[in-house]
Amino acid sequence: MIDPAHETATSDDHGAPPKASFRIKLFYGLGSAAPGAFNALGALAMFFYNQVVGVPAVVVALALSVTVFSDALIDVLIGNASDQTRTRWGRRHPFLVAGLFLIPVAIYFRWHPPQDWAADQMFWYVLATGLFLNVSFSVFEIASNALGPELAKAYHDRTVLISYRWMIGAATSGVATVLIYGVFLRATPEYPVGQLNPAGYGPLSLTISAIVAASILAMALGTRHAIPRLFQPPRIADRISLRVQAGRVIRALSNRSFLVAVTAGVFAGITLGMESGLRLYFYTFLWGLKSGDILVLSLLAIPPPIVAALFAPRMAERFGKKRACMTLFFLGVGFMHAPMIGKLLGLLTLEASPQLLMLLGAFAFAAGVCTIGGFIIVSSMVADIVEDVQAATGDRAEGLLMTADSLPQRIVNSLAVAIPGLLLAWAGFPEKARPGPETLDSMMQVAWVYVPVMVLLSGLSIATWSFYRIDEAAHRRNLRATAGGRSAG
Repeated sequence: MIDPAHETATSDDHGAPPKASFRIKLFYGLGSAAPGAFNALGALAMFFYNQVVGVPAVVVALALSVTVFSDALIDVLIGNASDQTRTRWGRRHPFLVAGLFLIPVAIYFRWHPPQDWAADQMFWYVLATGLFLNVSFSVFEIASNALGPELAKAYHDRTVLISYRWMIGAATSGVATVLIYGVFLRATPEYPVGQLNPAGYGPLSLTISAIVAASILAMALGTRHAIPRLFQPPRIADRISLRVQAGRVIRALSNRSFLVAVTAGVFAGITLGMESGLRLYFYTFLWGLKSGDILVLSLLAIPPPIVAALFAPRMAERFGKKRACMTLFFLGVGFMHAPMIGKLLGLLTLEASPQLLMLLGAFAFAAGVCTIGGFIIVSSMVADIVEDVQAATGDRAEGLLMTADSLPQRIVNSLAVAIPGLLLAWAGFPEKARPGPETLDSMMQVAWVYVPVMVLLSGLSIATWSFYRIDEAAHRRNLRATAGGRSAG
């Protein structure tokens, strides 16, 4: 039974499903604080192991690449298992609880590496801890993402629900970055470039671990009352056959809009791997920023998700989800790369200064608003595929769809994770380097390859979304076709 105190029970004149309550949106959104903090810490892995621990860049890049590739394959198995789990706590909540216990242990080992190991030994350490960490986090994150389409089924209300998730997740990422550069990796007399201070990474990882655990606990407790109204799969005896499983997977993954999302994600996956691996290098060695400067940029990263969450649902409602997301992504790419293009062409000659920091902050703010707004809408579009598949096949498979959607993206991302290390090696970039003319020249060489590749791949990803076909009318038809399918058992 649905508790009327927690759920809005009114539908519109067209028979749309009820909107999710504020409580559901808030606690579901709080669950995104975990990936927000987790990813902010994870983005330091390449820099930490290469520049702080002293492992060669190619060795780190290879270990990270293998980790992401393996994790992508495992994620599909976790997603499928999550779809078919049948317990008194529903399909998703047991996975949330499992992640609550696994993730803190995995974070500890990842950020407390052994000292004075040889490069070949460190390869296996980076690989093993990376696999343990990513699988532990996937147990939580896959179930968390898959829960969203069931909590909000109405076309535009779904975008609002996801906007809460993006807003809180991105804001937490900003807060975590402030903790990174303003508290744990701040400049000291011994380490004026604070991100090179090895003593800060251990306490930082423990703090991020606490944020992740609190986020998961809040989401699990805050959404548990919705469990009785969520979909339940058939009993295990009805779905154990491998033939049944294979047919289920093939039917679900043949959806046209799903294939569009996969293709767009492939291009985006390469850009994600390159950007995350090189961001701190560009900050430190191309722009000459200190940890305090990066802290300022991190503070400026907190408002964009809030702004994007406020206007992205309205923009999607006015212009349609597809047109709105493509426009926002296009603007985001322009704002994101404009400063570096100016640097390469000799149009931006500012050295490290308050003026440079203001310019970088302004462009980063605009890029963040546009890009996060686009991702909010795209997340809603991917969620709409769930009912499109269910209407065609009778099978509700959020976990499978969302992990299979990211599988090709993760595979190419696993290859892209190696690109930063290869580019740094090609440019002759040293381990444990210090900012100066030599490292600036090397980073300029890297940037001349980085910018054209990023712009091209981003453009291909944006163009792919033009083939997506689920609009509001199609979503209403899918909801009517799947009405009454709350449980199959």
